[in-house]
Amino acid sequence: MKILKDAYVLTFNKNNDFGRYSLLINDNKVTDMADNSAKGAGKLAKWIELHGNTAEIIDCSRKILMPPLVNSCLRSEGTLLHYLLKRRHYEKAEDDLCTDLIFNYLYQDLQSETIQADLQNIYDYSFNRSLKSGVLYINEFSLRKDINHLGPVTNAVKKTAQGISVCYPIKQDVNTIRDFKYLNPSFYVTQENLLTVYDISGITDLKNHNLTNLFLEVAVNKDVTEQFRQTFHKSVISLFDEYGLIDSHTSLINPLYLDYNDMKIITERKANIIICPRDLNYFTSRYFPIDDYIGHGIKFSIATGWLGEDLLKDMRLFRNKYRELNLSNTELLNSVTRTPHRLYFEGNTDGESSYRIDINNPATFAFIDISDARFQFFPEEFTYESVCDFIADNLTSNNFSDIMLDGEFKIRNSKILNSDENEIVERITETRERLYKTGKYDELKKKQQAREVSEKLDMTGRTDDEIKMFSEKDHDEDEFIGGVNEEEKEEFRIKTRIPAFRPKKVPGQRSLFEEFEHVSIVSSDDFQATPMLNLLVTDPDSSKSVEEDIIQAKIVDETIIKRLSTEKKAEKPVKPVNTESRIELPKNVKLKFGDD
Repeated sequence: MKILKDAYVLTFNKNNDFGRYSLLINDNKVTDMADNSAKGAGKLAKWIELHGNTAEIIDCSRKILMPPLVNSCLRSEGTLLHYLLKRRHYEKAEDDLCTDLIFNYLYQDLQSETIQADLQNIYDYSFNRSLKSGVLYINEFSLRKDINHLGPVTNAVKKTAQGISVCYPIKQDVNTIRDFKYLNPSFYVTQENLLTVYDISGITDLKNHNLTNLFLEVAVNKDVTEQFRQTFHKSVISLFDEYGLIDSHTSLINPLYLDYNDMKIITERKANIIICPRDLNYFTSRYFPIDDYIGHGIKFSIATGWLGEDLLKDMRLFRNKYRELNLSNTELLNSVTRTPHRLYFEGNTDGESSYRIDINNPATFAFIDISDARFQFFPEEFTYESVCDFIADNLTSNNFSDIMLDGEFKIRNSKILNSDENEIVERITETRERLYKTGKYDELKKKQQAREVSEKLDMTGRTDDEIKMFSEKDHDEDEFIGGVNEEEKEEFRIKTRIPAFRPKKVPGQRSLFEEFEHVSIVSSDDFQATPMLNLLVTDPDSSKSVEEDIIQAKIVDETIIKRLSTEKKAEKPVKPVNTESRIELPKNVKLKFGDD
């Protein structure tokens, strides 16, 4: 037995009462309540007199009591991957490779003991974190195609005792529903482009076997939605409606591309909407038509989804993004408390009366600590609506100090009672390291950094061979820092011939270079024995010194000049007169023209 003295109680009853109350708890129910009037004070004194020796008396004068929160869409498998999942997008097919590798590891059918341990750590961590955040009712979503995760989910729920419904896109059968009935299994449809008429017939058969809730994550991608419409010549909502699958137990998760006919079907069948504000904020740039849903009177609830961590923070994100709708904080608070509880968890209770603080109702509360000087609250001046404003404007998961379920504390003074919190943190840290190692996170991150560095390089004026020389350079990933290997920086120097400066010509000066280039000269044997040297280009890899190059150039010049001068002097020689062969004329012959 417990006596809670002088607590501020947000009752959530039909009259929406709020005030100071003392509660008498016997077993798992609230057996009596006393207000702060004189009559109530006398009732409290009588309780203490009768049960003071056996009951635990708890001072709650600095506490606010309210029913616990309800998360209508929790995805525990993404609790460790928020950073990676932010890179994804509803409208794009490009996914993050590291995330795909991690999910392939988690979703494989033939699981080892290590994978089972990792799944257990993930669900233990996720559920206990939700419990400390004031959440006692959960719709747990998974993309698994098998039932290998139901064992770890069962073990985690046994410790936290939370109300849960497990939603997953497995081709369920009656045996699955019967064996795991305590987990309230539900069918979850996603990727409508992979849906067949046979699948829809199977869902219809399951619904006839008491599969209560149906969740549709469809119409989130424009191309997929149009492809489905072209294949079936109707929308996915119209097709499901023909099979009688759209009703008050059907909920759509973040539907972005619904036409007027779809909206009409949802309104007439009284289907529901689940909104994950942080997912919408990161996964799409399209405006979410929440005003259409509210205008048609469609019930909506707010959930964390893949990227949300704090249900009340996500509620504020939604309010601030759609501020023009002027939604009251009372409506918003109902979207994470009363509305989802009535939609998804009242089938196993005695109706709406179970989700309020009243006599003969279960003693299930969330305690808000207001003892911190930075978090002050003056409720004597507040109405029920003002208290809802205060909670919606200021509260976070850190303000929940205690959680009571059926008269027993699950969280006491911000400490988990049924589990070792340090052990949970230690095991989830090991799992996270293993997942990121499996996903090659560090390796892919270094490659991404190298790619970003290469994109910043100025390749203007580079030839294809030079660019290829950069791209084909092998790096040791262990020594790769900032995109450049520190030991091999010098190897990035582009290797090419270095041009020498051409000597400046004086006007009228004869150029030996030009004559050598334009005049065809038959080289002598001596000249051919001299190695040819291009004075315009030098080899940077040559080991000769500058002095040796100058001496060799002088030798070549002298050889060329000597050869040219020799060729000019080489004219036809005059033959000497041979006196011995001279013809003598007769003496009587006289020469004319003065000849001798």
